[in-house]
Amino acid sequence: MEKIKQYLSIYKQKILSSSVFAKLGQKIIIATTIITAVLVGILAWIIRPNPEINQAAVQLAQTANNIRLFYQTKPGYWGLNTDSVIKNNLYASGMLKDVKLYNAFGKPVIIGQDTEGNIVMPGSRNFVITFPELSKKECTAMAAFKLNERENLTLLQMVILTDGQRFDFTWGGKNPLPVTKTEAAKFCGSKNTVAWSFE
Repeated sequence: MEKIKQYLSIYKQKILSSSVFAKLGQKIIIATTIITAVLVGILAWIIRPNPEINQAAVQLAQTANNIRLFYQTKPGYWGLNTDSVIKNNLYASGMLKDVKLYNAFGKPVIIGQDTEGNIVMPGSRNFVITFPELSKKECTAMAAFKLNERENLTLLQMVILTDGQRFDFTWGGKNPLPVTKTEAAKFCGSKNTVAWSFE
């Protein structure tokens, strides 16, 4: 009888120790799951696509297309500047605030003959849309953003202005279009202007 009690006592201890291990195992699994979920959430937040970038690119493409459609029956873009774009409602949705044009980043938009927004002169067959005051991240994203085929066909040149330097990008040029994100990051500084010349 004593042997049976000892055997039962030993068996009871084994059961208790295995349940402790089981509970410890469950806690480790739960803790690992929570840590993994938190890390995945943080990573997803860090690498999530910035909706402002896509919206700013859509605004650029839509405004360029609206201008081309408006001037398609005219001999050139004579008279085009930011004021005429506002007057003729040629800007993309959501860009007009306080009688000025702003992109999705909340930065001004300048339209005209050049990056300064001078009025397009008679006979000019191209116009420039300029996004000034961009951060390095915004500059990199916009310079590397892939326009659709139709916009690419009408894009003549892209310019990045930063720290008193000017970098011109053309099809087949020294700095060729299209630009990758890695290449764009090399040219963008802390405060940038990116301008696109369309025909």
